[in-house]
Amino acid sequence: MTAKPTADGTVQKRLNFDVPEELANEFKAYAALQGKTQREIIIAFMQRCVRLTEIEKTKL
Repeated sequence: MTAKPTADGTVQKRLNFDVPEELANEFKAYAALQGKTQREIIIAFMQRCVRLTEIEKTKL
């Protein structure tokens, strides 16, 4: 099963992984307190990781 493209046509990839139930519940509450979706928080985290990696590569 593949993820549907976004409204602007961006191709997406479905990620499916298991996490401990307690962590999932805490993350759901965290997202709600931030006023964001879990998806938004995960995407922002992934973007920061990639950007940091790109910065580190330029330092080598």
